[in-house]
Amino acid sequence: MRVLLLVLLAWPCCSSNLSSPRALRAGPPEHVISLLGLFDLTTTTGAARPEGRSELEAARMAVKHINLYSSMLRGYKLRLLYNDTKCDPGVGVDAFFHALYTRPSTKLPMLLGSACSEVTESLAKVTPYWNIVQVSFGSTSPALSDRREFPLFYRTVAPDSSHNPARLAFVRGFGWDTVTALSQDEDVFTLAVNDLVTELEEANITCTATITFSESDFKDQLRYLRDLDTRIIIASFSHKVAPKIFCEAYQLGMYGSDYAWILQGSPLDGAWWADVSKTDCSQSALKAAVEGLILVSSHNSIVGSEPSLSGLTNAKFEEEFRQRGLPITRYTPQTYDAVWAIVLTLHKTESQRRSLGLAPISNFDYGDWRMAHEFHREMAGLDFLGVSGPVSFSGSDRVGISAFYQVQGGIVQKVALFYPSSEILDFECPQCEPLRWQGGQVPIAKREFRLRVVTIERTAFYSVACLAGAGIVLATVFLGFNLYFRKLKYIKLSSPRLNNIAVVGCILVYTAVILLGLDHATLPAGGTYFANVCTARAYLLSAGFSLAFGSMFTKTYRVHRIFTRSQSGVVKNKLLQDTQLISLICALLLVDILIVTLWVSIDPMQRHMRNLSLEISAIERSVVYQPQVEVCRSQHTSGWLGALYVYKGLLLIVGVYMAWETRRVKIPALNDSQYIGMSVYSVVITSGIVVVLANLISERATLAFVTITALILASTSTTLCLLFVPKIHTIWLHQDEDPIVESMGLKIECNTRRFVIDETRERYYRVEVQNKVYRRELAALDVEINKLERMLIEPPPSPTTSVSVSHGSVSLPGSLKASPSFSCDVIAWLFIATFANIDILSSEWMAYKSLSSE
Repeated sequence: MRVLLLVLLAWPCCSSNLSSPRALRAGPPEHVISLLGLFDLTTTTGAARPEGRSELEAARMAVKHINLYSSMLRGYKLRLLYNDTKCDPGVGVDAFFHALYTRPSTKLPMLLGSACSEVTESLAKVTPYWNIVQVSFGSTSPALSDRREFPLFYRTVAPDSSHNPARLAFVRGFGWDTVTALSQDEDVFTLAVNDLVTELEEANITCTATITFSESDFKDQLRYLRDLDTRIIIASFSHKVAPKIFCEAYQLGMYGSDYAWILQGSPLDGAWWADVSKTDCSQSALKAAVEGLILVSSHNSIVGSEPSLSGLTNAKFEEEFRQRGLPITRYTPQTYDAVWAIVLTLHKTESQRRSLGLAPISNFDYGDWRMAHEFHREMAGLDFLGVSGPVSFSGSDRVGISAFYQVQGGIVQKVALFYPSSEILDFECPQCEPLRWQGGQVPIAKREFRLRVVTIERTAFYSVACLAGAGIVLATVFLGFNLYFRKLKYIKLSSPRLNNIAVVGCILVYTAVILLGLDHATLPAGGTYFANVCTARAYLLSAGFSLAFGSMFTKTYRVHRIFTRSQSGVVKNKLLQDTQLISLICALLLVDILIVTLWVSIDPMQRHMRNLSLEISAIERSVVYQPQVEVCRSQHTSGWLGALYVYKGLLLIVGVYMAWETRRVKIPALNDSQYIGMSVYSVVITSGIVVVLANLISERATLAFVTITALILASTSTTLCLLFVPKIHTIWLHQDEDPIVESMGLKIECNTRRFVIDETRERYYRVEVQNKVYRRELAALDVEINKLERMLIEPPPSPTTSVSVSHGSVSLPGSLKASPSFSCDVIAWLFIATFANIDILSSEWMAYKSLSSE
């Protein structure tokens, strides 16, 4: 009813084009068959359409050949009437009615046209009311395949849906079992893709998704397509939007050896990838994106050198057409063959009617549905060779050869032909080039993901465990040495109890290193073994760090306290004793235990599998391994680690500060000040590197384990060696020498102490010391003389009173008595006090007293 209404509305306007100079070409009515051709010569904006001129010229050439050389329409002459549809459905229908009613005596048994699917659909709905068979040469819309809606329609161009068997054979040929469909949101593109999806499912080929896009959201759809991780993409969209699509695909990395794009298109569409004016890509980028692109379209030529029904080969047809001064466009051969299909149908119908004694085709009338039915039947049975290849019909669609092309180095090369009659996909067809896949391998349809637990290599684990065991043995040896010589003055002055604590901390760290290597390969399956190991690691590492670094920290604190606070006054002995320092270490340890205990109680650590970077199998390209590594994790791991990092980071910063402040102190026996500073720097640097590397190379389990444990072992062993190797060396060589005297640079020769180093400055100091000694002796003698003089002035004592003057002792400053029984230590301090910095020496003397008292 809607079509009939359209006809009635269009009827009054039929006479509007009656005066058009090219609307109809009148001729002798006797034995003339008029053929109406509707061509899209211009666009709706009035711009010329070059393809339309070539299609019209191909129809004219076919009419000429038929009238001059063919004997099919004996007694008839074919005349072509044409008009312009402007690719507008309204204009096309108006032109059709104009032709019908300008001269009612001229009957039009056939309609040729058009190339615009929208115009063709409108005409194909109207022509059955006049019993006119319509043949299109360029409309590819899959909607025109509906026989119920378009009963008298045919087309010599293969629709997009006719290439579905070819695409299916191509996909099967390379063993792809998973694809994705991508189409533009227009019926001419989506309908064919929808039919293809149905055929793929029937062939047991999975279509992951059917994605439809518009020009406003194609970027989002392409990102979604990338996330699907399917590599075979069957696409259908206009070549006008193709540069934008492939530019975005380039930016998303959806090109190259991992992807295969199969696009509905023809080489005659031109090198559209050379136009980058409306994209964000360079020409080289767009060229790289389309490299290897597969195009599928109709094969518009004869395979081989066999001539067509008209007697023309492809070469002769192209040569003669180019003599007319127009290019061969996409639908030029199909237009030529459409005219021959119409003539062949008229010829067979005429022969059939003559054999049956029926009226000739010249008696065709718009109300003669029987003759229209005969045209329809003969057209459906056609099978001939045209200049565009074999011509036959399945329903309204042409059954033609499908051609596959590939973009190779920016040039479109034919690579295969598909013959629908035999369902053969021929890659060795004439003038076909071999397929060239990037990377030399066929893209895979979809990668198979397999999980793989990454464990630490056994060789690396055993090597590190042996080194850690050796470290424990070394620490035990140092501990035994420290206990054995604990009463020796040199060891006693180095705070052996603090050194013992440092050794215990290092042993805990060595043990934690071994636990770091326990994973899926070494622990029993199931249970809570890994969670328990995680908890043990946290306790051991935290406690070991606090004990080892805490002991060095407190010893550095004592040195800092002595040598920086003494200038402002007397240093309190109780702040420098080992007992107080051990209490400080215990406080640090308590903080560690509190934090870790709260962690494992409130938010216990569990075994967690962390995904690493995907790895493509070197043997099977379709297999992708998802490496996973076991890690200790809780819900708030970052928060707990952050608390420990902040707490220990502050401790490291304070330790570095105090080590730097006391960097000039060089008294080996006094808290090993120089070596302690070196140990502090070593621990700080190593701790920072370990934290950074633990995050940077965490994906490489073995490398991360070896690197981190090597740094921990090196730092721990360095600390132990700096603490004990100098002591062992000193005791081995100078066991009987006084550490205080040695630390001041003095030596004893025949009860005389002198500086070991003989330099000019040292001689100057010696003279200065001697001068001060003499001055003090003179002062003492003056005091004695004054005392004697006072005694002489006083009245003589009674005979019973006796006065004795001691000549064996002299009062000295600092409540020290100079007597023959002076100890060597006091004499040394007395000599040094005369020329050295009195503040520092008082600190050294106080430290010596503090340590000796303990």
